[in-house]
Amino acid sequence: MAISDIISGVNQSIDALNRTNPLSQTAQSQFKADGFALPASFSADGTGLPSSKVASYRDSQLKRNIITWFVPEFGIVRMYVNPSSISYIHKKAIDKARTKGGYTLQYWGEELSQLNIAGTTGGAGIEGINVLYEIYRAEQYAFDGTALSLAANNASQPNLLNSLIGNTGDSPSLLGGIVGGVSGSISTLLGQDSPNTALVANSINSLAQLAFTVEMYYNGWVYRGFFENMTINEKADNFLLEYNMVFTVTQRRGYRLNYFPWSKSAVDGPSQYTSPQSFSGSVTPGTNL
Repeated sequence: MAISDIISGVNQSIDALNRTNPLSQTAQSQFKADGFALPASFSADGTGLPSSKVASYRDSQLKRNIITWFVPEFGIVRMYVNPSSISYIHKKAIDKARTKGGYTLQYWGEELSQLNIAGTTGGAGIEGINVLYEIYRAEQYAFDGTALSLAANNASQPNLLNSLIGNTGDSPSLLGGIVGGVSGSISTLLGQDSPNTALVANSINSLAQLAFTVEMYYNGWVYRGFFENMTINEKADNFLLEYNMVFTVTQRRGYRLNYFPWSKSAVDGPSQYTSPQSFSGSVTPGTNL
């Protein structure tokens, strides 16, 4: 199959999703450029909340909604099976103080949201746990290559102590050594290989940057953040391996919409038999749309 045919097929798939969740032309181009297709991020425009912009009787599509992780320096990792449960914890930062005249309130915005992800690896067993544990501490694996590069670079640079004790001519000169040492140390820290090379600062990913940029993709939502803890429970009664992961969110993108064929519009009238469906076509439970 030609590359042009593959690209055309991908574009057609994204266009079909765009018809389900209308996007502006600019947004469509951006999503194609990024390589990910996300539903439109509706916004409040003074005529209603974002949810009021979601249309009913949308074109349906059959797909598997499974959690996918983006791990810095490694790429995409798909879960073997979805978690049994995900708790979405949102909290606002409000300080309350009681005074003689009543309560005073200070609003500081929203706290960082948290995802409490719990489940079992099912038939994947301990190898499934290995995958999740490696996602949990992926920044350590990602930094191994950087650490080796830094060690090799430091080994090729002048020793810091020798630079500080440097010589001038045939006899030691403390002042000359200090001046030369400070100059050499600064050059080493900023990435200068020798006095004749241009001063170029090294740009490396820190452990924090690698740890804070993990992303979770699930059914239209993209969460960026970091893991705080992970608990593994090995059970002898059914030989299943259970896990619980706490993921703190620093950014959320996308917009999640209904995905069951029997779901109804939440904004087009009260719940009753004649309420508009979210999707067009057959809405009989168990029937593929």
